[in-house]
Amino acid sequence: MNKIIGFDNEFNLLLNHLKNGNLTNSLLLTGNKGIGKNLFLTNLIEEYIKIKINNDQIKHHISLLYNNSHPNVRFAKKEIDEKTKKIKNFITVDQVRKLNQFSLETSIIENLPKFILIDSVDDLNSNASNALLKILEEPKINTYFFLISHQPSALLATIKSRCLKINLVNHNFKNFSSILKSKYVTLNDEIIKFLFDITNGSPGLSSEYDFGGILELFNKFINSVADPDPFSDLNTDLIEILSNLENEKLKIYLSLIKFILITFNKIKIGIDIKEYYLSTNLLKIENISNKISTVTIQKKFDYLINNENDLFTFNLDKKIFMINFFAER
Repeated sequence: MNKIIGFDNEFNLLLNHLKNGNLTNSLLLTGNKGIGKNLFLTNLIEEYIKIKINNDQIKHHISLLYNNSHPNVRFAKKEIDEKTKKIKNFITVDQVRKLNQFSLETSIIENLPKFILIDSVDDLNSNASNALLKILEEPKINTYFFLISHQPSALLATIKSRCLKINLVNHNFKNFSSILKSKYVTLNDEIIKFLFDITNGSPGLSSEYDFGGILELFNKFINSVADPDPFSDLNTDLIEILSNLENEKLKIYLSLIKFILITFNKIKIGIDIKEYYLSTNLLKIENISNKISTVTIQKKFDYLINNENDLFTFNLDKKIFMINFFAER
């Protein structure tokens, strides 16, 4: 079982509230995607189980927790669509109704409360959001709702108002490096610095990249974004690569492209990126910045911001999406 690195103050605060019985029934944990919010809350539940359960039963209960089969704990996230075999775009209202039914059932383990963890509430569709709000408005005794959000500004204000809000800040480089090295012992320092820069210190997002090929792909991206020919061999090659990715993987690489565009823009307005980034690989962007105009940077960035959500919500053609991106001038 992985242990969290960092966030000690927030963790001890919430654990003490749980032990003293004065934690609110609804907790909203916010922070950038991939910094470990799910692990934070799972560890919180684990530590509380260790306090409440007899020593000879602890190992069994912890095993159930991490196998997603503990009778007092429910985890909710986007499910696999049985027809398409792909991850659904939303957490559905039926899933929320099942969570409500679980909250109403008599607890199998009397001296242990029930925990419901939703990762993330950003993924609730409109009906599911309203169903959750109704549940939070009528809190159940001895039941805790732990909600994770990467973009709390997009949530219903009424949901936020029902919750204790705890925000986890991004990892510093020391903690970020320790987390990655604990999982991937062969990673060298330059790759870790590069990942820290492009993900804003998110170990979870970093894990989504192909470590062996990320630098080569990054070099292709910075040259392709500045390429004046949208149908050059380089762009055509990247269009094929990106359009064949699964949705979740494509989102990761689109975030890298947005990072590159933002960095181009920083250079254009006179910011010295050497003061902000640890990786020497990112300095290559500076060498190419004269090949792309500020207008093109803005158009490409706006295209992603305005169209990315529709791409995944309506399952649009990825190849056409990427062709249109490279054609923006």
